[in-house]
Amino acid sequence: MLEINNKEDIIIPFDKIGDNDWKIKTSQIIEALATNWNDELKDPISTTEISALETRLGTTLPEGLNIFYQTFGLANIGEELQDFNTIGWLKDTGAADPEYGLDFTPEESELLPHLVTFSDCLGNGNMFCFHSETKEIYFFDHDETPNIIKMFSTVDEYIKGCLIFAQSDLFGENTTQDDVDKWNEEIIEKLIGKNKLRKWRYFSGWK
Repeated sequence: MLEINNKEDIIIPFDKIGDNDWKIKTSQIIEALATNWNDELKDPISTTEISALETRLGTTLPEGLNIFYQTFGLANIGEELQDFNTIGWLKDTGAADPEYGLDFTPEESELLPHLVTFSDCLGNGNMFCFHSETKEIYFFDHDETPNIIKMFSTVDEYIKGCLIFAQSDLFGENTTQDDVDKWNEEIIEKLIGKNKLRKWRYFSGWK
């Protein structure tokens, strides 16, 4: 089983979903997480189910997300990929309802009709969405402004970040979870910058 005892043990699973060895490296992380939490691995999702979802939404999934579903289904990636009955337009969810105190900027209001939710962030009510046209990944934050912010150019970058963060749960005997958290934060900061890291993870920096 994968065990993290130093920063070099952390697996960077891929640059792009579909790359050589992406499946091998991703499997190593997902299987280790399932073993660690005594969970069963999720079944792959068929192209028929994916096509039905795309028909319901009226838009296609990002390519990387489509491939991931066909390979690993709704696997545990450290955040909760929404089931196909939950995936939907952000504008149609209660979370984005202005009556709950959200005051979207003109730019956010322009984005809102294009965003499709697909992942729940850390179980805190925030969500990740893909843009129906550009397939870029946006973060919906119901707590703090900005309420909608572009986080990643592709879903591949988001899933990669999740799989890196998830390895904090796989700390070994020679280190602590706090150590692995710090290493992961250093890696992710280089990928997306400190401001986006803080927005995503409520991260306030290390000493």
